[in-house]
Amino acid sequence: MVNNNNLEKIFSFIENEEIREKLKNSEQRIRKSFDELFSGYELKATDILNDVVHVENFTGVIEMKNIQFYSMCEHHFAPFFGSIDIYYQPKSIITGLGKLVRLAKDVHGRRLQIQETMTRDICIDIMNILEAKGCFVRSTAKHLCICSRGPKDDLAETVVTYGMGTLENWYLK
Repeated sequence: MVNNNNLEKIFSFIENEEIREKLKNSEQRIRKSFDELFSGYELKATDILNDVVHVENFTGVIEMKNIQFYSMCEHHFAPFFGSIDIYYQPKSIITGLGKLVRLAKDVHGRRLQIQETMTRDICIDIMNILEAKGCFVRSTAKHLCICSRGPKDDLAETVVTYGMGTLENWYLK
């Protein structure tokens, strides 16, 4: 929980007393912002991937591409954002397409984490909950810790892939 005493500590690097005094009024805005940014902890993948259709002999691959997400890096506590592509090969369960978007954006995107973990966890959830034959997830992101500090490179993007089952090596295709 954020309180004014914690805010004073957080903003102690600001020497201008007038500015620090103004920041004391930011507690509610910060609390509301964090509630939204980290709302993924309140959601479970099993609650999202619950609207299903049962199929037999499905041999194709379902692709949901260019899902936009915003997340926060646990390493630098800085935002990273980009897109996620999900490919999965159903065994006998197909979920609603919007459910894949919510899984990526709302459940996993709204957490404090690293991109590699987020990508892996989306893949694992699809495999386990939908009992898929295979799953492959690709995330492409810009990290503000790279853009605004350190190397200060606005064009650098990080691509992370994770595959399981029949789609483990999907990126090779």
